[in-house]
Amino acid sequence: MAIKVNIKNGKKIYEAYVNGTDKLGNRVQRRRRGLESIHKAREAEFEIKRELALLKDNGVSPRWGEWKLECLSIMKVQYRPSTIYSYEKTLNKWLPREWDMVDIESITKPDVHHFIFEQIPPETTMHTRKYVLKIIKRVFQVAIDHGKLEKNPCHGLMVKVPESKKSVLTTTEVDIFLREAKNTNHRFYPVWVLALFTGMRSGELYALKWSDIDMDSQIISVSRAWNSKNGFTPTKNQKTRVVPISQELLSFLKKLKLESGKSEFVLP
Repeated sequence: MAIKVNIKNGKKIYEAYVNGTDKLGNRVQRRRRGLESIHKAREAEFEIKRELALLKDNGVSPRWGEWKLECLSIMKVQYRPSTIYSYEKTLNKWLPREWDMVDIESITKPDVHHFIFEQIPPETTMHTRKYVLKIIKRVFQVAIDHGKLEKNPCHGLMVKVPESKKSVLTTTEVDIFLREAKNTNHRFYPVWVLALFTGMRSGELYALKWSDIDMDSQIISVSRAWNSKNGFTPTKNQKTRVVPISQELLSFLKKLKLESGKSEFVLP
């Protein structure tokens, strides 16, 4: 390992390089060129040593920033693209940047607690805090599963979310809502009718085909969904379910079928 000095246009330019071996014993060399100061050269030398130590798998704990990227890559095998997108976006938005340079073994339960309850802006909802904690806990758990960590610092931490008031439309409100949507010829009128009469999720409605509807038996087979990240996939719980068709919905579907022409999808 060494630091070299070169003169370029009358200015000192530094180069750091370190020799090492990988876990198979093969010789490996790493260099950092174009460094503008001896301080940056020494920092680079330190980083290279650490990089080679990780390469040799001699037990050096990865930093949070390094492990976050590796963990997301590992998760891609198990989770949907939309889940990975949500995890990555959440971690990048909420996690403090100083964590990126800290070894994951050095992050303690008080560190996580301080971040969740004190560093996150006070106006942030408890639902958001709970979701962020869930992802952090999962990232540490993957580290444990892959032998990078022995104990999850999030163990025992919880975010209590107050119960929200749940309300639904009454029958009268549904009648008024659909009547006004129809009278104004709203483009979402067919979507709202199907949503209210079947309870299907928006992604399931988007993926619904006429072949999924048996008007003689008056049932809808819900077997797929769609979203912008995953495209067409099985339903959320990976199961097909059957939704009954009421007489009122049956009349609506027959009229919609005539209007849809040769389209294979029920909704526009």
